[in-house]
Amino acid sequence: MYKLDTQAAKQADRVGGRITEKGKYVGTFTRAQHVVADTGTIGIDFDFVTDDGTRARFAIYTQKADGTQIYGFKQLMAMMTCMQVRELTNPINQRARVYDFDAGQEVDVVVPQFPDLLGKKVGLLIRMEEYGDNGKWRPGLAGAFQAETELVASEILDRKTVPSQLPKMVQALRDKPKQGGGQSVAAGNRAAQEAGYETEQDIPF
Repeated sequence: MYKLDTQAAKQADRVGGRITEKGKYVGTFTRAQHVVADTGTIGIDFDFVTDDGTRARFAIYTQKADGTQIYGFKQLMAMMTCMQVRELTNPINQRARVYDFDAGQEVDVVVPQFPDLLGKKVGLLIRMEEYGDNGKWRPGLAGAFQAETELVASEILDRKTVPSQLPKMVQALRDKPKQGGGQSVAAGNRAAQEAGYETEQDIPF
């Protein structure tokens, strides 16, 4: 009735684990929460679960309080392109499981979320970023790609059908030490950022 599947056996060990290595991952967002920093800068805090059950939590910040767009805006546009999402309307309150640092466990809370980003397949390039004073590391977003085709945003918008940028981006992927500033994506980084478009007709989805 059953024949040993060694890959499935390995995946069972990883369910519920955390992403601890840089690399290319495919999965879905289970939380996409609108957040506002103390400075007034806005962004999105994500919970990401890969197809084999490993998890990552990271945030990108998109706009300063004065309306100035920052790097995370380009990252968000790349993700939206790869997920074929044309617009994110105002966040709505939805239930999510969020880690409560005071309680030391996950709790169910209602938070403002972007539902159009939830439950859809997406490919992410993750790097590990050093933080704090004790040499701790956490995952951070370094790029996005379409899960089904491995096309990056610029290739999708240019209506290309054969992916060529992603292998370069993976090869250039580097962790980011707190001091010394490692590079995230060198060659091919532009491909993940060129997700802007001029008119509705330019969007191929």
